[in-house]
Amino acid sequence: MISFCLETINLSAQYQSPSRIENYGGVSSIFINPANSSNFPLRWDFNLVSGDFYLDNSVGFITNTSLKELSQSFEDVQSGLDMEPQSDKGDLVADFYRDTTAAKYLQFGTTINGPAFLFNTNGGQSIGAFYNLRVMGGSSKIPGSLNYYNYISKSVDEWIDFPSVNFAFMAWDEIGVHFANRFITANGYASAGINVKYLRGYEAGYTSLNNDTEVQFISSNQVEVSGLDFQYGFTNNNVDVVDNAEFELAPLGRGIGIDLGFNYVVEDDSDTYKLKLGASVNDIGGVTFRERAEVHGLKGNQPIIFDEATYQSFTSVNELKEQASIDLYGAVGLSELDIPLTIALPTTISLQADYKIVEYIYASALFVNRVSFSPNSVKATNLISVAPRFEHRWGMVSLPINIVEYQRVKMGAAVRLGYFIVGTDDLGSIVGTKEFRSTNVYFGIKANPFNMGSSSKGSSRNGASGKRGKVKCYKF
Repeated sequence: MISFCLETINLSAQYQSPSRIENYGGVSSIFINPANSSNFPLRWDFNLVSGDFYLDNSVGFITNTSLKELSQSFEDVQSGLDMEPQSDKGDLVADFYRDTTAAKYLQFGTTINGPAFLFNTNGGQSIGAFYNLRVMGGSSKIPGSLNYYNYISKSVDEWIDFPSVNFAFMAWDEIGVHFANRFITANGYASAGINVKYLRGYEAGYTSLNNDTEVQFISSNQVEVSGLDFQYGFTNNNVDVVDNAEFELAPLGRGIGIDLGFNYVVEDDSDTYKLKLGASVNDIGGVTFRERAEVHGLKGNQPIIFDEATYQSFTSVNELKEQASIDLYGAVGLSELDIPLTIALPTTISLQADYKIVEYIYASALFVNRVSFSPNSVKATNLISVAPRFEHRWGMVSLPINIVEYQRVKMGAAVRLGYFIVGTDDLGSIVGTKEFRSTNVYFGIKANPFNMGSSSKGSSRNGASGKRGKVKCYKF
């Protein structure tokens, strides 16, 4: 049970709102809104490498620790199951939350942004290309009734309800191209942008319990299941890794992804805008795996008895799927379905706003909400973020306040010094917290023109905007 809480520290990236929204975000800003490249004040931007990892869940926690301490003392974590709450103790204790009513969530993964470039033309267009490697997974709505403590309190012969629940994960990379264009308006300009991504899937899997299922422990080793409608799929090229087989990294799936964005900018008499409003739809599309992948369905109206002891003795996925097919259909191989394994991208809709209070001082707001076109999709995190920001050509400091899944407030921090940026959307997990349940860290290294006087948009980008002048050349 401890591993259920802790193995999720195979982390995942999220929105990095300060670095995506600031004017000098460059190529990284197109991943929250493709139209943002039209606001970049330099001629070109090159991302050397950037990355982040992210974990958040409301299922379980570890007491009294931080990300650094946990990485150094992971072997000291103890189980808090069946014990009194441990939040007032000094030891590292892993436990589940005991609330059995509210829905839970679990989200994890990682992202590495490889080489990417952005180039702004004189005519108001922006073009670019990028490479991303992404791993994401989780479940956005785990019924509260599936809580561990809800089940250990059940007795033999007592029926337990299993509501519908879905889980999906995928590892994939993206080779993408970018284009944006901006148009003069009466008080500023508008811009529209698009990212088109060729997707290659490496690993994927999902489980989907599609209706209310009832479970009854009829003995200490046997479970009776009624109303089962369960479907699962996975890539099978590495299922034997647990038996010391070599890990094989190969593209097994293909797909297309698209990001769309729009910005409207109100200018003032300075070198920067007064107000920027944006809207975007990100990660439309998915990956279909036609090689080394399989999908299975377990469905039956009659009660089915599973021998729990038999399943606990298995050490491979193949043993589990074969036994499940035997228990439900009476023979091996009858559970496999003749359909491809398809995983949808973590689609989101997003709204952004950025307001200049005075020179160098901004206030931004970001709204992100996931949209699921398929039950077998990787789920993004719902987010509301507001942030004050000091922004300078050679530096930026931001302190975002983030509301995750419309229920939990986190403080973040981001700092950019020249071409280097580091940040977190979860400062509490870095400095230490009584209940460690989430964390996030990101970094970036880039390059762009040092001589800003000759490389800014302003007058060098003819037709882009009649009001905007060159960005100031700061001297040090």
